[in-house]
Amino acid sequence: MVRNVDDLDFCLSSHPQSILDGLRSLCSHPKLFDVTLSAGGREFPCHRSVLALCSLYFRTMFSGNFVESIAARVELHDVDPDVLATLLDFAYTGKLTINQGNVEGLIRTSSQLQFGAVRAVCSRYLQHQIDATNCLGILEFGETHGCPEVVAKASGFLVENFEAVAQEEEFLLLKMERLVSCLSEDRLQIRDERSRVEAALSWVRKDEATRLPHLPELLRLARLSLLPREYLTDILLKDSLVQQCQSCREAVEKIHRELEMGPGDVPHGKPHNPQPNLQEVLFVIGGRSLDDSDDEDEEEQVEGRVMRPAHRNTAFYNTKTSQWTLLPDFPDYNKWGFSVVSLNNDVYVTGGSRGSRTNTWSTTHTWKYITREGKWVMTAPMLRPRTNHASAALNGEIYVIGGTSMDFVEVEHYDPYSDSWALTGPTLKYVTNFTATGCLGKLYVIGSCAVKYNALTLQCYNPVTDGWSIIASPFIPKYLSAPRSVSVDGVIYLIGDNTKKMYTYDPEANMWQKVQLLHTLHENGSLVVLGGQLYVTGGHWKGMEGEYRVEMEVYNCASNAWHVESFLPRLWFYSGSCAIFLDPSPWTEPFPADET
Repeated sequence: MVRNVDDLDFCLSSHPQSILDGLRSLCSHPKLFDVTLSAGGREFPCHRSVLALCSLYFRTMFSGNFVESIAARVELHDVDPDVLATLLDFAYTGKLTINQGNVEGLIRTSSQLQFGAVRAVCSRYLQHQIDATNCLGILEFGETHGCPEVVAKASGFLVENFEAVAQEEEFLLLKMERLVSCLSEDRLQIRDERSRVEAALSWVRKDEATRLPHLPELLRLARLSLLPREYLTDILLKDSLVQQCQSCREAVEKIHRELEMGPGDVPHGKPHNPQPNLQEVLFVIGGRSLDDSDDEDEEEQVEGRVMRPAHRNTAFYNTKTSQWTLLPDFPDYNKWGFSVVSLNNDVYVTGGSRGSRTNTWSTTHTWKYITREGKWVMTAPMLRPRTNHASAALNGEIYVIGGTSMDFVEVEHYDPYSDSWALTGPTLKYVTNFTATGCLGKLYVIGSCAVKYNALTLQCYNPVTDGWSIIASPFIPKYLSAPRSVSVDGVIYLIGDNTKKMYTYDPEANMWQKVQLLHTLHENGSLVVLGGQLYVTGGHWKGMEGEYRVEMEVYNCASNAWHVESFLPRLWFYSGSCAIFLDPSPWTEPFPADET
């Protein structure tokens, strides 16, 4: 078609809404219906075109060479009429109310009838409902109804929170096959093998008469050789269930005898435990350091190969040995402004400067350290470049907050199952000096604008409703520079660079409190939960012209006391930390002593 200079392109902006309103009005005109759906004894007059637009199932049915393509009445088998009514209402209005009572029915029927949009939003809703009380049920539901994304999130939650899940009634009602699958998972993040043993004993006690014969198999799944000898003799061998099972007693006694012998005395030289012995450790990535020289700002290239700087930048701290051990270097050397978070026992590093590569202010880079393989890989990049931002894990996803050049706080989240980022609504109030942490299924952002004595604001994001709120909380701290926060047992702990004070916030009581002071300041470091205790890293200058120190302090929540645990292995100006579970046996090279 040839266009003339006076052609007018007209677009009615209200047309989409008018069409949607028109679809609703069609429901009041029976003569315009061209098909009736029947389910559970109820009939639903509707329009083929509307159904075909919302459902691949109906599009295939009505456009193919099927009897139903011309039938005036279509019978749907094994479909809940109440759920069908909800789906048809969505087809005509684009609106849907999801709650804990209908989400599983909606997923089941939307999967069957291929309402893709409904299934996707219900799946995400269900993923955000996962907790210790329902994790196993949601896992089974996802497997039964072909929801791999739900299965992935529920499985990840089970691995990370096995000790809490094992305390719930749902765990005690497991079938034997599922229990075996749980106990044999070598990625379980448990701080002691006693958790695996006690979980098995609790399950058997729930129905002792029928379950006791399964105890020998369940104890074989536990790594008894990793248990303290005192526990074997003083507790396990005296347990009433073990006393009733001769093969169990013999197995425990055998392990006890082998532990009393040296490793070389074990019959046939067999190792006690061929499986990985996971331990919770502090994972640290260093950026720019006091001892970096100017010529290390650029990576050296030799014969076309990029050579890493002489200094190493990644290590873990083993709390049992009090030793720093080298791990594969983080590929971006001398980086700063990045954020570190662990998810599914892997480490993610987002954004930050380009380190030694260029002087660009910030990046969209997302690096992932695969703990089981001991290697770094790049994942999908963030949607926005970010530096000096915050990141937090929540409901099996990573949220990154702020750090962009916009005049509002941009937020996005990462789904490891699909390896993709998506935007989340921005916070309600603009802040530049903030921290973020996940607590009780919600994301909390605490911060202020970078002005001294500017009071902190507490903002909360609820992923279920996809909405932010500002919480008016009494006694909230007035100002903190570069705040950092973590969540422990439903309580948020908060510190800052400019003070030795630490605060706690109880979301259920909406109350702030001060706790024991730190021994020293910690700048550009991290606050991490490890073994139920808080580890604080970061450096500080001792005196106006003194030396630069990098002490690491530990806070015991039960005794409300701090102590200096160790020092970072290098004099890092900027570093990031998190806690992960790994098998330390493959990693034996200590962090070079001349770099401490």
